[in-house]
Amino acid sequence: MITTISLSGAQVTQLVELLSVVAAAVDTSDEDRYQLHYSRSQVGQLMPGVEVLVLAGVLADMTDRPGPDLATRNACRWWSLELARLLSVASAATVAAISQQPLPSSDRGPQRLGLAA
Repeated sequence: MITTISLSGAQVTQLVELLSVVAAAVDTSDEDRYQLHYSRSQVGQLMPGVEVLVLAGVLADMTDRPGPDLATRNACRWWSLELARLLSVASAATVAAISQQPLPSSDRGPQRLGLAA
């Protein structure tokens, strides 16, 4: 079972705009621009957990960069924390769903493995 995160259309728009603003900052390095462009292309209303984790990390990294202004760095910090929170909630829900699934008794246990006498 893959963990996915659902974002509203407004959230997607806000993230894409934020990533565009950070990429356009004068002091943003070419490497950071590449990562921001890639992350921007991955933002969607339904995102795999791994992409959310990468995006949260990219945004967290931008808070330490000299390029973006204070308001933009604060927005990056807020979104990084929000994405991490959403991922945590979704991961917990995935674990709960997996733990609720019954294991077929005929496929498990020592008899199946030939370990019981």
